Formats: sequence, C-alpha cells, structure tokens
Amino acid sequence: MRCGGLVPSADYPTMALPDAGLSARQRRTLSAVCETLLPSLSHDADSHALFATGASAAGTAERVENLIGAIRDPRDRARLRLLLDVLASPMVSLLTHRRARAFDALSDEQREAVLRSWADSRISLQRAGFQALKRLAHVAYLAWPVQDGSHPAWNAAGYPGPLPQPTREIAPLPEVAIDCDTTVECDVVVVGSGAGGGVVAGVLAEAGRDVVVLERGPNPGSRDLTQIEGDMLARLYLDGGLMMTRSGSMPILAGSCVGGGTTINYSTSFRLPMEIRRQWDRHSGLSLFAGEQFEHSLERVCARLNVGSEWSTPDVRDRLLEQGCRTLGWHVDVMPRNVTDCLEGLECGYCGYGCRHGAKNSTARTYLTDAVARGTRLVTGCEVGRILLEDGRATGVTGTVRAADGAAHRLTVRAGTVVVAAGGIYTPAILRRSGVRDRAVGVGLRLHPASAILGIFPDRVEPWSGALQTRYSDQFADQRQGFGVKLETAPAHFALVGSAFGWNGARQWREDVARLGHVGLVGLLLRDRDPGRVHVGTDGQPRISYELSRFDAAHVRRAMVEGARLLAAAGATEVWTLQTPPVKMLTTARGWLDRFASAADRVGYRRCRMSYISFHQMGGAAMGSDPRRSVVDATGRSHTVRGLYVADGATFPHSSGVNPMITIMAIADHVARGIAGDG
Repeated sequence: MRCGGLVPSADYPTMALPDAGLSARQRRTLSAVCETLLPSLSHDADSHALFATGASAAGTAERVENLIGAIRDPRDRARLRLLLDVLASPMVSLLTHRRARAFDALSDEQREAVLRSWADSRISLQRAGFQALKRLAHVAYLAWPVQDGSHPAWNAAGYPGPLPQPTREIAPLPEVAIDCDTTVECDVVVVGSGAGGGVVAGVLAEAGRDVVVLERGPNPGSRDLTQIEGDMLARLYLDGGLMMTRSGSMPILAGSCVGGGTTINYSTSFRLPMEIRRQWDRHSGLSLFAGEQFEHSLERVCARLNVGSEWSTPDVRDRLLEQGCRTLGWHVDVMPRNVTDCLEGLECGYCGYGCRHGAKNSTARTYLTDAVARGTRLVTGCEVGRILLEDGRATGVTGTVRAADGAAHRLTVRAGTVVVAAGGIYTPAILRRSGVRDRAVGVGLRLHPASAILGIFPDRVEPWSGALQTRYSDQFADQRQGFGVKLETAPAHFALVGSAFGWNGARQWREDVARLGHVGLVGLLLRDRDPGRVHVGTDGQPRISYELSRFDAAHVRRAMVEGARLLAAAGATEVWTLQTPPVKMLTTARGWLDRFASAADRVGYRRCRMSYISFHQMGGAAMGSDPRRSVVDATGRSHTVRGLYVADGATFPHSSGVNPMITIMAIADHVARGIAGDG
C-alpha cells in the first residue's frame, strides 16, 4: 500500500545537513587555527615519528567546516562563528603580543601563543572556546584517511586503520519506507529502537500486539560498517557525535541507529547492584527495583542476550589493569558481556563502530529481529516531532521521514499506546515539545562523566585491539555515600583519544599521538551524585546544562591519582593526565606520585580543565511515586497523560554507577509486560 500505508525498502535515508555559514574572514581564521594546531613539518630527523603531514595537506579546515555545518543546534553553530570572529579581531593579538593584527596574519609562534593563552585562561569561556576548536580540528584530522586508505599519524603509531570486510555479509533488518505523506494505524508505536525501544517492541510483538517502531537513525548492515571513525560517528551516533553540554565542557556520545546504543556500545552487561536498587527505591518512593518482579526482568534480559564471561579473554589493556590491581591488592573482576562467538582479537576492538560479525547481541540482533519476524514494522530516518494528545490521552505520534533521495515526508502513526524510548536527551525533548508539562521533565540528568589516566609502557600495547572490555575494578566505586569511580578500560582509536589528549603545543601533541601504540589506560567512570538538566528551546531541540560538582570532581581526582599508581604497578614508565596542559610524570623517581597529584591539582578537574565524555545519559523523565518529582509511575506510565509510557534510561531515578544497558533493558521488559497485561 502506498500513500497511506508502508512499503518495503532496501535503502536507508541520510539526513540533510545545514551549511556552516562561515564568512570569508571566518574561513581564513579557521584555516589558520587548524594549521596552528596541526602545522606541516619539514622532513627533519624527527619527521617520521612526528608525521610531517599537517592540516593543510589533510584538508582539515574543510572537514571542520563540514562538521560545524553538521552541528544540529543553530545556536552552537552561531557561537563557533562568533568565536572565530573574536579570534580574528586584531584586539586579541594586541592583548597578547601588543600588536594589532588579525589571527591569520600572525606568525606560527604567535598564533600558538594565542591558543595556549586561551587553553590555560582563567576565563572558562575562553577555555571552552579553545577546547571546541581543538576537538573539531583533531577529530577532523584523525578520523578519516588522508591517502591510500591510511593516515600518517596512524602509520607513526602502528595503527592499521579500517580492516578488510569479513567474507560473510550480515544484511540490515527488513524495514519499510515512506515515499509520500502517510498515515498508519497500530496498537503500539515505539519511538526508538535501542536498549529501551527494542526490548519493548520484542516483548509486545511476542504478546501479539501490532507494533510500529520509529528510529531516527539508519539501519546498517555489516557492509555499511566501514570502521572509518569519522563516517561511523556521523552515521551511527546521536547528532553525528557532535552533541555537547551548553558550556562545551563535555561531548555526549549515544547511539542513533537501529539498535541504538546496543549497536555501538562496548558490550558491558552489568546488572544494577542491589545496594543501588534499594537506593533507587528510597529515592523514588517505589518498591520496584529491589523486588522480585524487577529481578525477573533482569534475568530474562540477560538470558536473551547470552550475558556471561565466556568471551571475556583479557587483551593487553585489560591484563595491565588486572596486573596492577593484583600487585596492589585491589579488587578486580571479569566483565560480563552480551556476546556470542566473539572473535576477541583485533577486529573486536573496532566494535564501538558496530560489530560486522554479528557477535554482539544488540537489540537489532535479538529483540528487534524477533519483533520483525512477528510482523513489527520498522521505519528509519524518522524524526518524531511530537506525541498526538487528545483529551488528555496519547493517540499516536507525528514526525518527518527523510527519504534516500533527500525528500521529506510527513508520517502520522495512530496508536492506542505510545512508548517513548528516545534516550536520556531526546525523550525529555519529545515530551516537552508535545505539551507534557510535568515539572520533572528534563530534571535529574546524570551523565556518568568519563575520563582516563594514561600510562606509557616499554612494550607495545596497541590499545585499539582486543575484546572491548573484560576487566574492571570497584576499588574506588564507593568513596562517599555510595558514589565514586569504577575503573575500566576501553578500546582507544585515534579520533576520540587524540582529540581528548591534553594540549600544550602542536609538537608536544604530535609526539603524544605518535606514542599511542604504547599507551595503556585506566578509564574512570564516575557515578555522579549531582545532576544537570535537559532544557528544550523554542525550536523544540534539547540543550544540556551540566557541570561537574566539587563533590563529584573530588572522586575523579582520587581515582585518577590511584589510577596512576595502578599503571605504575603494571609497569608504566610514565603517566599522563587528559588535562590541558597535560601533567606528565616519570614513575621511577622518588615521591613521583605526590608530585603528580600536586601538579594535577594545580591544573584542576572542572570546567574545561580536563577532558571528559559522556557515554551514558540517565534521568530526565524519572520513575517515581510523586508526580512533582517524577514523570512516570512504577509501570512507566505517565502521571498526567493516559496511554503514554517511557521505557529507557530517562526513567532512571538516579545514576546507576554501572554501564546502564542491562538496567534499561530490564526496565523496558517490565514496562512492556505491564502494557501487554493491560489487555
């Protein structure tokens, strides 16, 4: 059926991107910034180790301009244009060099001095501006091959780049396409296909419900997973991996494709610890999380995903973490993972950009496969605008589908039940712009800020290879009131790691990046106590207000120092922070750890002093008994709108302290079974 129904499709759409809107002067300034951060080097004795190719030869400025154009929030694009205008002003060089000249007219040394003054400024806005340009330039430079499918920086570190495609191809899930303005009907419409929406679809399809799943991102098959970081960030991650907190202090990474975060995460499958489950019940006024019903949901999810430790063989990264912990007498344990027949070798380390072998049991490979086999209809490239409300009841959703040819079509889905599972950032935005006025919408956002401490080892580590995560330590997970930092490792590819490295000059940064093959790391995953908030602009788009509190930063500080101790115990000869400027310390000198801690304290841990990233977004539509402090009840049902449910990480009453996938899926299982039981 066409124009009023859904038709099969073999393609998935790509969203049109706005232009960056740079003026000629802004473009000159951007080019000068990129060449200052990444200058071309002459072929001297160090040129091989330092990869002589610079921004100009790599086309970095043009890529940065494209990235700016891809930033979803027009105000963020406008702020970057303003930042370039400020840098271009002769007043900037007048203040730093007593000569009024435009930034692009300064010498290389003068331009680097200007950027260094911004990087270490006492003014947080200047630090944020520097970090924004630095991240964009380094990602643009490192995330795509320069020539012949490779890159000089990759070659210097011994990084192989994208691997050959496997011989066995895995097709994308069957989906349907919208080729004109369309209205359809179903029992349940689910917004999102990730850990929440995918489970809801699978459970309700099994219960015999007619389900339509709307996914904003694409529907990749294995051939679409190219392992080119820039392409995979743009295609598989929320807002192309470019979302930031409003202050610019933290990038936000989340899945935006069929399977959502379960397609691109690190397969870590922790159950929510019982002490936190009890804390959640106390905080929310519920008796759900510590009870048998939720336990059964956890068990069902873990069984369907084949959660276990059979494929948790430690790679070099994880062996170093385990060795350091055992040397110091600290807690260390095996990561549970949701995989089957995982290769665990070099290829597995690329799985943050999708598993090309189908070993990761994402919702796309499990619950959604089950749902589609039972008749569930999947629509991708669908931007849900709002929930349809009639007389206090949700009656469906409306949105826009971008077709493969770029055409936009209106889609209206009429349904007796609406389940929103668009994640901790976009679920609150959809609720708010639909007219759900509950005071708790967007409140209580936690981000699990993540950072790392790096160690340099005499032997090669190749941190991009091996199983994604197989060992962890809870030695500092409960520093105060149940809050602290979990120590984990993660595969380190070039774009995300290189853009997070601390900066104190272009040559120093190149030297650091060239040593990536010898880097071992201890990842710091903070259970944050103090929340931020998702605001929704007049354009209906989310904006994230979040800053690390002093309480939470103190836990990061201790875990970072102890992580340095761990790396030294594992054999690291040098440790580095991800601060700007970075603190580096040889581990062979007497008293090195105290000097390291003092130096790191002088730089600081907050407001663009240290690189953080969020992989986990929780809260914003919390479960709870009190409608003044929560958005949905113990069944996931809205306090104020009949027929409306939320079933994703937005429902978390507080931060989980563990990688949240299994908890989200258990909540979704619980919510879906409640809907199925309502008749």
